[in-house]
Amino acid sequence: MSRVLALALLAAVPFPGSVTAQAIPERPEDLRFAPSVFEPPPVSGLRFELGNGLPVYVVPDRGLPLVDVVVALPVGDRNEAAGEDGLASMTAAMTRRGGAGESGPDELDDEIDALGARIQASSSWGRTVLVLDSGAESLDRGLELLASILFEPRFDDARLEQAKENLRVSLLAEADDPRAVLEREWLRLVHGPASPRSRRLTQASIAAFDRDALARFHRRHWSSRGAVIAASGDVDAEALVARLDELFGGWKPRPPEADAKGLPQGLSAESAEQAAPAAVSPGWWTIDRPGTQAALAFGHRGALFDSWDDPDRWALMLLTEILDGPGTVSRLRSRLQLEEGLTYRVLTHFDLDVIAAAADSDRNRGMGEFRVFLETSPESTVAAASVVLEEVRRLLRDEVPENEIATARQSLLARLPLLFDRAEAIAGLYAEDELLGRPHEYWAVYRERLLAVTAAAIREAARRFLAPERSVLLVVGGRKAATRDRGLDALRDALGAPRPVSG
Repeated sequence: MSRVLALALLAAVPFPGSVTAQAIPERPEDLRFAPSVFEPPPVSGLRFELGNGLPVYVVPDRGLPLVDVVVALPVGDRNEAAGEDGLASMTAAMTRRGGAGESGPDELDDEIDALGARIQASSSWGRTVLVLDSGAESLDRGLELLASILFEPRFDDARLEQAKENLRVSLLAEADDPRAVLEREWLRLVHGPASPRSRRLTQASIAAFDRDALARFHRRHWSSRGAVIAASGDVDAEALVARLDELFGGWKPRPPEADAKGLPQGLSAESAEQAAPAAVSPGWWTIDRPGTQAALAFGHRGALFDSWDDPDRWALMLLTEILDGPGTVSRLRSRLQLEEGLTYRVLTHFDLDVIAAAADSDRNRGMGEFRVFLETSPESTVAAASVVLEEVRRLLRDEVPENEIATARQSLLARLPLLFDRAEAIAGLYAEDELLGRPHEYWAVYRERLLAVTAAAIREAARRFLAPERSVLLVVGGRKAATRDRGLDALRDALGAPRPVSG
């Protein structure tokens, strides 16, 4: 835990003498304490810039002789062109596995191991990260290796063929995994077959991976534009920044690529428009398969905002917490698991994308989604789906009681300190702010904005951004039981009769 955070938490904890004045209650729930208000640690003094303008966030923590350094780039699957499915992730993985600079892959592995360090590289939809975990005494050489991996990857052919074979095997096994099948078809139904989010890794796309393709993607997209570095641990901030400047200060940005219309990425006039949340192919879809377990997903595309401080974002945060948050309030978990015993697991998320953070000219390219995921027995699929539909409709119809909003609000606020509970977390979160275009002030007003959300605002946000009748209900397994279960009429009225997924 960082010293700054420890002091902040200490200030919020009452000393023993402060509670002796109250009488000892008969029951624990009758205890009363003054509310503690968490204040995020100030970002001043943590942000630096290299000579090329690359931002660096450093949070020293002398508790252990360990250092964590993360280089993050706004590059990922969304940068892949047609026919390049999976290329962003393979490029990131092979920068680490395929050797770098003067070192072949085996030599690189051996030196990193000899340092007692760890270097990893990975990529997702919108970002690529390289992570160095090192002891303080071996940090300097670890940083040199990290820079070599970032700037001079060798993309060794033998290692690449090994990685491709592993992908081929995992792709063959995907057909036997209900969750993998659901994920693949869900993206196609919700975002449309033409969306970059719906691209599927295939044997043909794996075969297209070669050293030249990886090198081209790396050369085209890996630049200092929009990148950020986060560092934490047993370091002197000024000395570390000076060393980072030697290694990374000459990293040059490349101009943003133009899209097919000739517009720079992120500058499309369309991207600032509010997109309808409907799924591209709404309705009830099924994939019939034998087994004792069914997987189910319900939802549609997400919302798009042009500001992190849009009032609807704060209302939707509370709405999602009320519907199915990980805290003390969850309407879906209460009904599906505790009251009716219909599901093994329920997971809900609502992406609240901000246009200013997306380097995409097509508004659908950056769009997230609203999704409820369930695992249940085949005979319970319709009953479980009916509960989800009922609860979503209830949010549109009725205002949420004030006590439920208060519980959801407190649950979100109680988790806020956990985002700043370690030096590594503080550096990473403030660096992520920079990567996403999220102002640091977001965290300073977090409590105030949540307290300002009303029941009426939550219902209005639900009516604007939830579209149950334009959603996808996808069930993998359990189709035969669907005709005999309760809730069938309500689902058919909302989504139509179940149709098998084809293609």
